[in-house]
Amino acid sequence: MRVNHAGEVCAQALYQGQAITARCTKVREQMKQAATEENDHLLWCWQRLDELGGHASLLNPLWYTGSFLIGAVTGLLGDKWSLGFLAETEHQVVNHLQGHLERLPMADSKSNAILQQMKEDETKHKASALRSGGSALPEPAKKVMTLMSRVMTKTAYRI
Repeated sequence: MRVNHAGEVCAQALYQGQAITARCTKVREQMKQAATEENDHLLWCWQRLDELGGHASLLNPLWYTGSFLIGAVTGLLGDKWSLGFLAETEHQVVNHLQGHLERLPMADSKSNAILQQMKEDETKHKASALRSGGSALPEPAKKVMTLMSRVMTKTAYRI
C-alpha cells in the first residue's frame, strides 16, 4: 500500500504541474479536477497503510517535487501532449493496480475495494484525457515512463 500511496503523491504533483503550464483553460481545469480526485485515493491509501501498521515512503517529498517538475515540463510541450501524458500515466497505473490486485490476498477485502475503485477512477481519467484531445506518446517516451515507474515502485516499497 506504501507504493500506491507514493503513486498518488506523484499523481497529484504531475497534475498540479500540468495545470500550471496548461495553455487552455479547459485543460487546466481538467488537470486540477484530476488532482482533486487523486486526493481521495491518497487519503484511502494513507488510512489503509496506517491500518496495516505501515508507513508512507520517506521519499514522498522527492516523489512530489520530481513529479511536479515532470508535469510542468510536460505541460509546456502543449495541451495535446500533456493530455497524452496523463492518459499514458493512467494506463500504466491501471496496469500496476491490476497486478497488485492479482497478488493481493483474497481475505484483504478492504484493500481490494480501495484498489478496485482507484482502478475505475484512473480508467475514467485516461478516457477523459483522450476525449479531450490527448495524443498518443511515442514509444520511447512510454518506455522511459515505464522505467521511471519501476524505479519509483521498487524504491518506495523499501524506503
